[in-house]
Amino acid sequence: MSEYKINIPRLKLPKKFAKSPAKYLRKIVIDNAEERGLLTSENREEYLQRIDHEIAVFERCGYVEYLLGVSQMIEEMSLLGISGISYIAGRGVFSASLVFYCLRITNIDPIKHDLMFARFMPEDRQKFIEVELHIGKILRPSHLRDLEQAMACDESEGHSVTLVTSNIAGLISKANYGIWENCGLMLADMANGCDLRIPLDDTETYRSFHYGDLAGIYCLNRRRLVNEMYFNPPTSFDDLVRLCAIHWHGAFEMFSANDSRYCFQEEIMRDAMACGFSESEADDLRRAVGKKQTEKLELYRPRWVAKYSEASWQTMTEQGLYAYPKAHAVVLAYLAYTTAYLKTHFPEEYTRAALCVAVSEE
Repeated sequence: MSEYKINIPRLKLPKKFAKSPAKYLRKIVIDNAEERGLLTSENREEYLQRIDHEIAVFERCGYVEYLLGVSQMIEEMSLLGISGISYIAGRGVFSASLVFYCLRITNIDPIKHDLMFARFMPEDRQKFIEVELHIGKILRPSHLRDLEQAMACDESEGHSVTLVTSNIAGLISKANYGIWENCGLMLADMANGCDLRIPLDDTETYRSFHYGDLAGIYCLNRRRLVNEMYFNPPTSFDDLVRLCAIHWHGAFEMFSANDSRYCFQEEIMRDAMACGFSESEADDLRRAVGKKQTEKLELYRPRWVAKYSEASWQTMTEQGLYAYPKAHAVVLAYLAYTTAYLKTHFPEEYTRAALCVAVSEE
C-alpha cells in the first residue's frame, strides 16, 4: 500500500462532525442499522461491537471518507431508481462487512450468516478496496410487471414477499449466458437495489431442488448438479451455501457429506487464528494453500502441527486447495434460493419475464 497514494475528494460534512468523519460514518451506519431492524435488545451489543471494530479498521486504513462518498452515491442511486435507473451493489467478500450492509452496499447480513470480516479486511493489514456500483436503465415490459404484481399481491397465499422498492424489471441482467442463465442472473439487481424479504426456510423451494428443477436458477443451472441435488438435496440455507461453494470448484468427491471440513477459506483462517496466527498471517496461510506456495506453507506448518497434528495439516492443505470464500458462497446461495423461490411460487410470471428479457436482448 505504501507505493499508492489514494486521493479521496473532501466531502462537506455537518459542522458537528467536520473534524471527525469516522463519528459521522458511525452515526449513518447506526441510523441505517436501526432502520433495518438490526439493533434489537437481544443482539444490539454484538452488532455495535462489530460496527465499531469495522469502522476502526476502515479509519486506520484511510477509507472513512471514501465510504461516506459511496454511501452518498447509493442514496442518490436509490432516488434515481424512481425515474428508471437501477444499480447493482457490490458483492463477494464485501458481504463480510456489516458496515457495507448497513450502507446498502451489500444486501447480506454478515452476522446472521457468520461471515468473517478478517477475510475481507484483516485488522493488522492495509488492503486496497474498490467498491463497484453497476448502473443501468430499467426495462419495464408488460410481462415483468406481471411478476412484480404477482409478488406484491400474493399475501393471501401465505407468501411473505415484500418489495420495498418496486423494481422487478431491474432484476434482469444483460450477461450473455443464454435464456435460462439470464433468468437466474436477473436476481442480482433486485437483491441489492431492492429490499426483498422472503423466508429462507420454504419447504416447497427446497423440494424443487430435490426434483432437479434447476432451469433458470442462478448458479445451480448445471447438469452435474441434477444428480447431486437428487441424492443430497439441501434442506436448509446453510446446506445451499456449502453446495454453492463445492459446485464452484466442482469438488463433489473431495467434500463428501461426512467430511466437508475446509470447504470455506474462513475455516482455515479461524483454525489458524486459534493457534496464534494474526489475522494477516491467517489470510496469508489460506492464500498460500490455494496457490500451493510450498515455501510459505513450510513457515506456518510448525505452529499448526503443534496445536493440532500432522494429519490435520495434511487434511487442511489438501481440502483447502478447493476452499471457497464463504462470503461469495452466501451471495450465490441467496441469489440461487431467491430465483428458485420465485420460480416455485410464481412459475408463469417468472417464465414470461425470462422469455421477455431474452427477446429484448436479441
